[in-house]
Amino acid sequence: MSYMDKGETPELTYALIQRAVHGDKAALEMILRHFDAYINAVSTVEKTLPSGETIEEVDEDIKIQIQTHLVEVIQKKWRELI
Repeated sequence: MSYMDKGETPELTYALIQRAVHGDKAALEMILRHFDAYINAVSTVEKTLPSGETIEEVDEDIKIQIQTHLVEVIQKKWRELI
């Protein structure tokens, strides 16, 4: 089951961060779920349809880049802090 399949937002605790820093996949998914609404907000773009209507949608490429960078930071930079 993916972190996207669950509706709840997990609490960001020190224990969760420690598990993620040490490579726990479930902990990494919980942190991504914690930040999902924010990541969606910053990866939302406006698109103009051929009809002239403007819509907002999440750019999945940008979202994946942000998520990938967050995982890299957790495993490299956060390790220095713990």
